[in-house]
Amino acid sequence: MKIYKYFFTFLFLSFINLTIVSAVPSYTFSVSSSSITSDSRVTASVTVKNTASWNIKITSAGNTNGCTNSWADASTDGKNLTKTFSVTCKANSTGTISFVLSGDITDENYNSKNLSSTKTVKVTAPIPDSTVNELKSLTVDEYELMPTFDPDVLEYSVTVPPTTTKVNIGATKKDSKSSIQGLGEFPVEEGTNNFKVIVTAESGAKREYSIIVNVEDTNPIKVSVGGEEYSVLKTSRNLEIPSLYTESTINISGFDVPVFINEITNIKLVALKDIKGSVSFFIYKEGEYYKYTEINTGNLIIYPTDKEINIKGWDKTEININNNNVLAYKYQNLNNNFYLLSGINLLDGKENIYMYDEVENTMQIFNNELYEVLLNDNKFYLYFILGSFGVILLCLIIIISLIHSKGKVRKSICLLEKKLESRDREINMIKQMKENHKKNKKDKKNKAIKNIDKEENDDTETYNILKDD
Repeated sequence: MKIYKYFFTFLFLSFINLTIVSAVPSYTFSVSSSSITSDSRVTASVTVKNTASWNIKITSAGNTNGCTNSWADASTDGKNLTKTFSVTCKANSTGTISFVLSGDITDENYNSKNLSSTKTVKVTAPIPDSTVNELKSLTVDEYELMPTFDPDVLEYSVTVPPTTTKVNIGATKKDSKSSIQGLGEFPVEEGTNNFKVIVTAESGAKREYSIIVNVEDTNPIKVSVGGEEYSVLKTSRNLEIPSLYTESTINISGFDVPVFINEITNIKLVALKDIKGSVSFFIYKEGEYYKYTEINTGNLIIYPTDKEINIKGWDKTEININNNNVLAYKYQNLNNNFYLLSGINLLDGKENIYMYDEVENTMQIFNNELYEVLLNDNKFYLYFILGSFGVILLCLIIIISLIHSKGKVRKSICLLEKKLESRDREINMIKQMKENHKKNKKDKKNKAIKNIDKEENDDTETYNILKDD
């Protein structure tokens, strides 16, 4: 019994000792990749275990702009934990990037361990994107392609029985970095059905493979519309019924084919397929076919009739509405988004002229009578404005004439005043000359008198002298 006690005691102590030994701090140092391309990034990480405090540094060097970092801290409760620290560098050229780990870690029992490790990452030139856009295989399940598949051959065909309603197209790519569009299960109609399988390389380069699936029709109904050959579809299994139409049947060339009827307008539609496999609806009327276009603007569903609209000021043009080219009319010399077109409202069967708003994609009935009234009102206001402008212009001409005439009168008055001033100056000169003449004459007379007086005085003096003697 004692032997067992000692034995279990020894095992217990050994377990405790192993637990204590396994609790010493440890670390692992790694990089996200040992090889990268220039301009790519790489991360160096250190994970510490059984660590309560740490002082760690990761230094980077080599062909990089640098991403050195350091961490020094401890757990909040002083207990051991596991923690990861990392830095991410970007390679700036080919060569190598070196990461050096240094520092130390300590556990909760104050056992320490130094950190020392180096990791090297090789930096190579970038690998160009793959340009491979070829298929490795191409199939139509249960049927054989013609010709046999070749990656460099882009056009194929396959013939399937008349009862075939769908086919499954599969393919594999030559390059895992490329992508494929056009695979899966697709519905088919009698006659020609076209499918495209597009392979896009990593670089973006595209390659298109064409598959024509011919559903056998031993007695096709061939018709000609506008110089092009079509075949009448005998089933409607994959057709989308047009708005406001119900399906029925009609006999064409001895076959009952699907027809879609609008009970309000009595328009009958049949589906025709062209030689390329595209299906469109045509109006069937007395054995003739007319291209059908339906415009759904949300508030109205209109069948445009391409009828001529003769309204003054509106010029013929063509616009695209919901991928349909439609005859329309645009007002002269106005660059706006409004157009007129003639069409039948499939809700009430009435034919009207509609105004279409290209921006809002809406229609409303165009009131021609109101337009004429507004146009006449605009003409009245235009004539009134022109008349007012004419009166104003006439008044301006009169005022300018008066101003011009007044200028001439002022000029004449100025000339007359100058002449009068000149005459006054002449008269004053004559008066001055006369006064000067009179003055000169008077001066001469006075001078003569003075001379006589002087002579008399001289005689008197002589006499007196003699008298004295």
